[in-house]
Amino acid sequence: MVVVQNRITAPAAVAERIEHGFSQPGNLREQPGFISFKLLKATQVSGLDEDEVLYVASTEWETMEAYETWRSGDAFARAHGGGGQGPMRATLEVFEVKVAR
Repeated sequence: MVVVQNRITAPAAVAERIEHGFSQPGNLREQPGFISFKLLKATQVSGLDEDEVLYVASTEWETMEAYETWRSGDAFARAHGGGGQGPMRATLEVFEVKVAR
């Protein structure tokens, strides 16, 4: 199993738009190998400005190949082509699950 996390730091002024965008029904459930999606909003972060918010968009995939197929496909392009939400910083992290209970 693979967990892919996109850490998004954005101005607090666009938090509602970010949450609304991620709450829209997407096509992830239809993607082969997709397991789950979660949008996390940090409630405590050291070093984050008070006018910023941190989100983690987290997906779980059966295999790295399943994630890469989605990432390189039209469904990904459609989901991520909706215009900017203002000045944001994003960091992509990919983890291989070693222990799950």
